[in-house]
Amino acid sequence: MAYKAQRAAGNVKPTLTDEDVLDFCKTGFLMLEGVIPASTNRWVFAYLDQEGADPLQLVKNECFIEEVLLHPAVTGVIRSLLGAHFQLPEGMGNHRLEGPVDANYWHIDGGSNFERTCELLQVFYIPQTNTPEMGPTLFLPGSHLVPVAREDLERFGDLAGQTMTDAPAGSVFFTAYSLWHRQSRKIDQSTRNLLKFAYWRTEQPERDWIADPQFDFAGADYTFTNDYFYGAARKWQSAPRVAEMFYWMCGKADEFHLVGGAGWPYSSSDPGLRAGAR
Repeated sequence: MAYKAQRAAGNVKPTLTDEDVLDFCKTGFLMLEGVIPASTNRWVFAYLDQEGADPLQLVKNECFIEEVLLHPAVTGVIRSLLGAHFQLPEGMGNHRLEGPVDANYWHIDGGSNFERTCELLQVFYIPQTNTPEMGPTLFLPGSHLVPVAREDLERFGDLAGQTMTDAPAGSVFFTAYSLWHRQSRKIDQSTRNLLKFAYWRTEQPERDWIADPQFDFAGADYTFTNDYFYGAARKWQSAPRVAEMFYWMCGKADEFHLVGGAGWPYSSSDPGLRAGAR
């Protein structure tokens, strides 16, 4: 009999603000360090250490669902970015490494469209501490909105601006699905588990996180730069992409429009007839 994924109850409270959601639209990445309790990390690690351990069974395990998938810190982020009644993961993989392992190549996962929406979140959980020697995953913030061919990515080495996810046990990180990522080189003898799963949106987007009535849509900074996406050209290219995603997240996709030139979102200047709608 096929496993039927659960949906979250309607009483899950969001924990992110307008600025937090806008920041996620810019970076496609958010990490919570050490939020899962040590007792949970221990039994999850012990299970994964068993011969024949199947991570898929964890999504059906009531303890795992309660202690990890529905942990309040985790669901607060999911609720903020995917709305109410989001669907819990129905599948799970474990990127397990034992002993030294060469670095993987940069890649995007299958089905990546670099969409300026957020229909799902790809989430990672580490039940053990990850040190830089253990081959933690590298992400490039901001890359989720930058289309690239997978075969081109495979030729890249270390990238300026990459974020290494060395973190304490019980850390959870949330990513936009199209974010560029790779496994870094593992040089020690330890065992590294990296559980990977996805939550899904089930309702139309709306601005129902911790919203500030005074948030200024016209004057907000929608630009993003880092050590890879740097310079004036990259900065200004990011603004319409980020703004479009943020408007979609707010349920205001029909209000998003560009007038060209140096108008919004490059500045608050917008002579368009719908400028007042913001």
